[in-house]
Amino acid sequence: MSATALACTPLLLAPIGATASPAPTTSRAATPHLTATLTGKTIEVTGADHLRPGRVKLSVEGKGVVEIAMFKRGYDGEDFNADIGLFGAKNDIKALKHALANTQILGGFEGGGSGTVVLPRAGSYTPFSIGRRGVVLGDPIIVRGEKRASSTPRTDGRILATTGPAWGGSTTLPAQGRLLFKNKGNTGVPHFLVLQQVAEGTTTDTVLEYLQSGDEGQPPWGLPGGMESASLSPGRSMTVDYDLPAGQYVVMCFFPDPKMDGMPHALMGMLEMIHLT
Repeated sequence: MSATALACTPLLLAPIGATASPAPTTSRAATPHLTATLTGKTIEVTGADHLRPGRVKLSVEGKGVVEIAMFKRGYDGEDFNADIGLFGAKNDIKALKHALANTQILGGFEGGGSGTVVLPRAGSYTPFSIGRRGVVLGDPIIVRGEKRASSTPRTDGRILATTGPAWGGSTTLPAQGRLLFKNKGNTGVPHFLVLQQVAEGTTTDTVLEYLQSGDEGQPPWGLPGGMESASLSPGRSMTVDYDLPAGQYVVMCFFPDPKMDGMPHALMGMLEMIHLT
């Protein structure tokens, strides 16, 4: 679920003049390629005919983050929309917990972004996006048949969401490439990835102080480069193509924690500094 929608994030998370752009990649011939286009009212997905379970390439067009959800039997997009609406309007933690108990979030990307996600089994998958006007849903994607043999593409590093909540994985990545983002199975909650460029030498304490202050102005250490991914439920992973300016970045997640009255994870100290070179 997007940072902007669920956490009322400050201007820091809307980088000025730079967004993530997909790194040049070559897809395996056997890997299906889906394109999700987010409009004001729906999400149109092309390339989804005759899909089997397994890894797929996903590219996103439009303004916002498109995510892929798998709902439990008896729960659907309308139920999800209602639960997220209640949480957004009234900070209804019971509704948030109900949504998370019935939904597996499998990843996705912001507009202009791309990478791979895994559709683990046959069934129905729903593309969605959460923005300031609420939930936008696309038509379900139907996946049939036996799982295809598919391997994780080569990556240049990895970023792991761990218990705490905290971050693990690579501390240095190339400025252009492909990373593996994984939410470890024991975290208990979804996480998403925000990379925000900061001035060299900025500390996590400085960022946390700013976030907890509620200041919505651009901080003096905030720089233009940045990107955001969709969320992953515990135990899920995806690969993310990126092309960002070299420099220091703070890694953040703003998913609302259902055990902490909806507090965004970054305000709980889920911050880590890395370098892109």
